[in-house]
Amino acid sequence: MAAPEKIIRIDSLFAELFKKKQWDKRLGLHAVFLDWPQVVGPEIAERTEPQVIRGTVLWIAVSDSVWMQQLHLQKQALLEQINANVRGSEKISDIRFQIKAALGEEKVAVDSPPPVDFSPPADLEAQKSFELLIAAIGDVELQTRLLTLWRKAHR
Repeated sequence: MAAPEKIIRIDSLFAELFKKKQWDKRLGLHAVFLDWPQVVGPEIAERTEPQVIRGTVLWIAVSDSVWMQQLHLQKQALLEQINANVRGSEKISDIRFQIKAALGEEKVAVDSPPPVDFSPPADLEAQKSFELLIAAIGDVELQTRLLTLWRKAHR
């Protein structure tokens, strides 16, 4: 029977792999994703979202063109803020912006409650049947919105 090979701790294997692939440097760059609101402040974080780092270029999604223009004018200061919070020796070399309109809409959708329709249903039995059908959905907000949509369709 062959002698068993030496047992190696998995943490040392990961440490060696990270060093060999230079992932430790890349991991330091990606810390910006975890600390985004603290890095850029709450006002900017509400309208932006870091998307990806390609090489050393950070791509940031922005809610609209007005914010994109404003951030482009503050690009150098923003880059310094980000690099001050990057762990490790490698730093972000540039920032690119792209519009993602859904960023501005998320806040509005979460803050505003769904409209309540108090008009009587066209067919009470059909509505009860529909309510039983959507009861299997775990999301109460989705149930409410579906019921509102059903009522609009059956007026």
